[in-house]
Amino acid sequence: MSAPLASLARTLTILAAALMLAPASLLAQPSAAPAAEKSAPLRIEQDSNAPGSRSGEAKRGLLYEIKSATGTVYLFGTLHVGRPEFYPLNARTNEAFAASSVLYLEVDLSEAGLAQNAAALSAYAEGESLERVLSPSVMAKVDAALERYQVPREAAIRMKPWMLGQTLLLMEATRRGYDPALASEIHLLGLAAVQHKEVRGLETLAQQFAIFEAMPETAQQRFLEDIVDEISGPRMARNLDALVDAWSHGDGAALEAELERERAEATPYERDVLPRLIDDRNRSMAEAIDALVRQRATVFVAVGALHLVGPDGIVALLRAKGLAARAL
Repeated sequence: MSAPLASLARTLTILAAALMLAPASLLAQPSAAPAAEKSAPLRIEQDSNAPGSRSGEAKRGLLYEIKSATGTVYLFGTLHVGRPEFYPLNARTNEAFAASSVLYLEVDLSEAGLAQNAAALSAYAEGESLERVLSPSVMAKVDAALERYQVPREAAIRMKPWMLGQTLLLMEATRRGYDPALASEIHLLGLAAVQHKEVRGLETLAQQFAIFEAMPETAQQRFLEDIVDEISGPRMARNLDALVDAWSHGDGAALEAELERERAEATPYERDVLPRLIDDRNRSMAEAIDALVRQRATVFVAVGALHLVGPDGIVALLRAKGLAARAL
C-alpha cells in the first residue's frame, strides 16, 4: 500500500475532527456537530429501543467491555464515514451506550468553535499559500484535482498541504458513496443528545493536528502530490472498500491486517508519522481509559477502529495493565 493509500485508511478511522470539520469550515458548509443534531434523530428511535442481540445481526465496528473492580468502559471502534445501512448499530452496542453515563470521543466534536479552530490550525498564515510553495508542475496537478472535486481554489490554497491532502481523500471517499455525515461519531453524538449524555474528548484538536504539523514542509508537499497522483486509482478504491467492509462486519483480523500493511511501507511518512499517529496516541488513550475505568462509573469510549487492534493496540495495552477486556 502506498503512503496515500495508508493515509486514506487513517483518514477514515483516525482523524475524525480533521476530516469532518475542516472541509466544512473551509468550504463554508454547516459544521459537523449541528448536522448530527438534525440528521441522527431519524435513526435514534430504532437505536435507543433496540432489543437484545439478534441472530444474524451485522456487528458494525468493534466493541469491548473493559472492567476494573469499580468501573466499566465500553470501548467502541469507529469509522469516520458511513452509509445509511450501517444504522441502527447492533443491539449490544446500543445497550452498552444506553448503560453509560458519558460519551468520550477522540475529540469532543460538539465543542463550540471547533470548526473555526480547525480552520485556523490547518491554514497558512496571511500572505502564504500553496501557490507560493508548490512547484508549477505540482500546482497544476492540485488545480486539476480542485476542479474535479469543485473545491473553491481561493480557500484550498490557504490550506496546509497535509490538510488539503486529507480533504481530497475525504472527497474521493464521498464521491464513492461514503458519507462523513453518517460517520460513527456523528451518529453517537445524535444518540447522546437524545439520551441527554455528556460528551467529552480524550484529546484536543491541537494535539491531533500537531502530528501532521511536525512533518517538514517538503514532506507535507510530497504527501499532497502523492495523494493527487493516486486519488483516483483503482488500488485506492479497493483498499477503501476493504477497510469499510472489515469495519461493517466487525472483522478485527482484517482491520489488523490493514494496519500491518501500513506498517510495512518503507516511506518517510510511514516511518516518521505513523508511530506518532498510532502508537503514541494508543498509549496516551490507554492511559486515559485506564483512569476512567477505575472510577465508579460506566462510560462509553469511541475511537477509530485501527486504534483497538494488534499487539500495540489499546485493547492489548489495557490487558497488559491487568484490566479485563472482553469482546462483545
